[in-house]
Amino acid sequence: MNLALSVFAVDAHTTGSPIRVITGGIPTLRGKNISEKMEDMKKNYDHLRTCILQPPRGCPSLMCAVLTEPTEPDAHYGLFYMDAGGYQPMCGAGTMAVAKVLVENGMVPRTGTRTRVLFETGPGRVAVDVVDLEGGGTRIELENAPAFLYAMDQKVSVPQIGEIQFDLVFGGNFFALVDTAQLGFSICPETIPRMTSYMPQIVEAISRNFEVVHPENPAINYLNEMLFIQETQDPDGGYLGQAIFGNAQVDLSPCGTGTSGRMAQRYFRGRMGLGETFIHKQAYGGVFTGTLLRETAVGGKPAVIPRISCRDVQITGYNHLIAEAGDRLKYGFSY
Repeated sequence: MNLALSVFAVDAHTTGSPIRVITGGIPTLRGKNISEKMEDMKKNYDHLRTCILQPPRGCPSLMCAVLTEPTEPDAHYGLFYMDAGGYQPMCGAGTMAVAKVLVENGMVPRTGTRTRVLFETGPGRVAVDVVDLEGGGTRIELENAPAFLYAMDQKVSVPQIGEIQFDLVFGGNFFALVDTAQLGFSICPETIPRMTSYMPQIVEAISRNFEVVHPENPAINYLNEMLFIQETQDPDGGYLGQAIFGNAQVDLSPCGTGTSGRMAQRYFRGRMGLGETFIHKQAYGGVFTGTLLRETAVGGKPAVIPRISCRDVQITGYNHLIAEAGDRLKYGFSY
């Protein structure tokens, strides 16, 4: 065979959200920090993203983790994400799966029943504990980068939809948080098509009228994620939220960065305290358990450190992706 591309990966899922962890085949990326390395990938090797993540080798809901040599001391790896539509500096559900992949495959040695994996990411240092449970299985605990409420009680007029009230939060990525009560529907599998239809219109209207810039990393200066939320607590104590990202792709997990941002929103609105438990549920049944560890600051802006745990993180396969030189779809396609 005459191969144009050859990439090795470990596939996993976090509560059903598929994650592809690249373990070989990405060229050495250049840059003095992880954001510059992500930009190098974007400028010079974007054909690898489309090959790995678009059909026929990928699908719209698939998230891909790119591991690099870290530029910060003590970090095991640098880490950023790609999807079928573009790039993300952080993915909470993905990072939980990446940590499990690294530990289970000996890329980070186990240290007893609790193994800590440290990542350099665009929003800051992220730590993940892979905890071996008695009787088998693992619990993954993500200590995320600082999360904060960027702006609250904002309004924007969206053609075909009307006036929308929203908060802007940061939990590793910027999110617009919109309560679905004002839109006249509840979060469930049947209303996901409505959310995927609304998301691009709402994000475009917000981006046209509001600027977002991370206080310490100016490279994170865009909004391409939404978290539709319900403020009414379910009988089991959980709260529903549905993340839609990129090109209106559906997050099949409760969204780690979205959960972090939502907890920050609740904290700075006085609805949640440090150490309290927050149960975040996704439309198809995924559950994250979150808490806020402590206060901090990001570029002078008040912030909190979130922790999210999940037991439903599983490895699903080992993949050798190839593209023959004569394959007209070697770089994928969108539809």
